[in-house]
Amino acid sequence: MKLSTAREAITNIGRDELEELIERFGEELVTEYQEQGYSLGDMKEAYQGEYRSDEDFAQQMADDLGAIDKNLSWPNNCIDWEWAARELMMDYYEINGHYFRSF
Repeated sequence: MKLSTAREAITNIGRDELEELIERFGEELVTEYQEQGYSLGDMKEAYQGEYRSDEDFAQQMADDLGAIDKNLSWPNNCIDWEWAARELMMDYYEINGHYFRSF
């Protein structure tokens, strides 16, 4: 993390919070999150997990919400997960495979 980026983060959220974020998410993701203009103060609450694709994220989100039954082939095999992901991503964003809820 660049010194100027670290100073800005410490000013905004404090040294202890910054160290906790780096320990949990890694320096690279914390730096990228901040450089993309997101508030580090929201990072923990916004974080949704790491996924291979928007479609994987949408499927997991639907499963977590109880919207689909993985034991049934229908209608699961009829769902356009690419479209579902596009709709879902209006309220979420992705950084290097990590997904966050927009505020």
